[in-house]
This record gives sequence, C-alpha cells and structure tokens, in this order.
Amino acid sequence: MQGRTGHDVYDAFECALSRGGGLLFCTDFDGTLSPIETDPDAPTLPTENERALRLLGERERVRVGVVSGRALSDLRDRIGIDGIAYAGNHGLELETGDGRVAHPIAERREGEIDRLCDVVESVMGDRVLVERKGLTATVHYREASEETARSVRRLLRHETDEREGIRTASGKQSVELRPAVEWEKGQAVSLLQDRTPDPWTTAYLGDDTTDESVFRTLDEGVSVHVGDGETAAEHRLPDTEAVTALLEWLANGASGHLTD
Repeated sequence: MQGRTGHDVYDAFECALSRGGGLLFCTDFDGTLSPIETDPDAPTLPTENERALRLLGERERVRVGVVSGRALSDLRDRIGIDGIAYAGNHGLELETGDGRVAHPIAERREGEIDRLCDVVESVMGDRVLVERKGLTATVHYREASEETARSVRRLLRHETDEREGIRTASGKQSVELRPAVEWEKGQAVSLLQDRTPDPWTTAYLGDDTTDESVFRTLDEGVSVHVGDGETAAEHRLPDTEAVTALLEWLANGASGHLTD
C-alpha cells in the first residue's frame, strides 16, 4: 500500500474526531518528530514540536504517547514533557502515570545482547556504530560501504543463529538486536489503548519498518507513514516539516474537535 497523501490526513482526523470522544495520539521519534541524523546522539525535538506536544498533552480529551526504538531514559530526556506516556526499546519498556514496566524476558536477555555488541565492535571496528540501549541495541551502517553493510548483516545472522533468545530486525541502514519475544511497537500502543476511554480515536505517526506493526493493527484509527516507501498505513506525510504542521493544527484544537 502506498498511503494517501496531503489533506487526506487532515480529513481523516476530522472524520474520526467528529464522532466524539477523544484522541490517543502516538508517534515515533526519529524520522517523525525529529529528522534522521547520521549520529544517533544528534537528534533533538524541534521547539515547535515540543510546544505542540505539550499543548496536546494538556488537553482534557487528548493523551499523548511517544513510541521509539530508543532506550526509555534516552527518549524521555530528549522529549522532556511530563504527563505523557513513553515507550522505549520498541515498547519493551513502558512508562505511564502508573510508573515503569519492562518485559521480564527482555530484561533477562540484556547481558547476552551486550555480549553480542562486544563481538560486533571487535570484528567490525569503527566501520559501524553500535548503539547500546539496554534491552536492545542497534548497529548503524549509514556511512559504511555496501561491502561493510553486507559483512555486518552476515555477521549478525551467524551470531544470532548461534545464540538462543536473540533476533535481528532491519531498520533504516541499520540492524536491530532484540530479545526473541513476540513484542513490538504495536503491542505497546495496544497497552496504551487499554488505558484509554471508549470510544476514543487512536492515531499513530511513524517512518520506519519498525512502525509497521502499529499500522497493521490500527484498524479503526488514523495511521500515517512519514516519507517514502511501502507501508500498511492508510495515509502519508512527506517529511518531518509536514508532521510539525499537523501537530500544530491538532494542538490548536483541530477545527474545534479538540476544544476543551
């Protein structure tokens, strides 16, 4: 599916919100709220997006969740907004007003993922960047040659075949190292939905393959893919600037539908 573009996104929100209730607004961080950067430590939340998310979170009929592959503590530090939900490590860590919970099997596999990171760094050296995130890790090869990219993918396939309980997942010019548990961003959003009153609308914005698990399960919500490529999302925005425009429209009341 290619996803519909332009004002179709606004029309979808208008239609969903006109039915009443409120809005559970969930979004990815990298590539959605903040442009993709070569250095994973570089992305920051643009001021306009911070302001819009803060205003949205203060509305009586809106709840906000940020769902990311980043570690929960890293994500929270980059957003810096109290009173919203954070899901880190693709939903393996979740923090709401009730506190933090983590997937118990993922916690037990943390040491094995750390040892696998040691192997990657030992073999590949500085040709790739290994981002350790506690319960998961990401091996970035955005600036590497295609030969290096093939080598690291081959190495990780071999190493994960030799290790029980660890699996890989493809990202944008990267490979994710995760515990082999049936848990993705889609399950994290489902947990947030369970904490949301009926008949609220759920919306999700994301740009990466890791966001597709949400799009595939969001039957009656508003799903928005950011950027190019195949997607299960119903709608599409071209870039993070378009995300900012949508956020500001929602924060200002979405044509009166979210006015308290």
